[in-house]
Amino acid sequence: MRLSRTLLPFALALLLGPLLAGCATLGGANYVSLEEEWQLGQQLEADINRQVRLVDDATLQRYVEQVGQQIVRETEMANLPWRFHVIADDEINAFNIPGGVVYVNTGLLAQSGSASEFVGALSHEIAHGVARHGTRRLSQAYEANLLAAVVLGGNPGLVEQIAAQVVAQGAFASFSRADEREADALAVQYMAGAGWDPEGLARLLERLVSQGGGIALFSTHPAPQERAANVRALSRGHTGRDDDGQFASVRSRAARY
Repeated sequence: MRLSRTLLPFALALLLGPLLAGCATLGGANYVSLEEEWQLGQQLEADINRQVRLVDDATLQRYVEQVGQQIVRETEMANLPWRFHVIADDEINAFNIPGGVVYVNTGLLAQSGSASEFVGALSHEIAHGVARHGTRRLSQAYEANLLAAVVLGGNPGLVEQIAAQVVAQGAFASFSRADEREADALAVQYMAGAGWDPEGLARLLERLVSQGGGIALFSTHPAPQERAANVRALSRGHTGRDDDGQFASVRSRAARY
């Protein structure tokens, strides 16, 4: 069931307010095991996929999957099943949900200036997943027993509402400054390991800021300018490729949506 976006802010304000506000659990505990997280991811993925317009384009899907798995192989979660989806939406955005699921908008593919810029954004979202920022934020919002009921399928209505919130916001959660910095640092590490120029992420941040306007992918703190400077500092000493010979065609194809 797709919930009305008009009703979402009211219906979910009480439910997910603590999640977005980021209130803390005792000691910053994560109540969700890795196995449970992947189970929760499958539930959320099924609901989200019913609410967004996934692209039926084998070329775009194959490219995002190929690059995504290339980055995943550089992580400590390379042995887990990760899944990637492309959404037909011209907003420049990508997001990760718990359980190794990453969504990429056609707008991000179409507006990235180079392959390394796109890979930078994708690596950042994978990093959120590896660092388990999503389930950590859920643990900050819910008590262990309620969250366990969600994970184990005992509260499917709540899973559906969380999925609706993801779709409404175009992201899983409002991550903290520390979360964003950690994801950027991990993205640099993964990109360098996979042979990509990690400064691609910095270039994407700088170029999109120069274009002005609200950009969902970088709407959280710290400011994109600060993030770009941090990424450039972390990228010193690393070299890698900026292109892969496929991206120009992929970008042109994504622009049709």
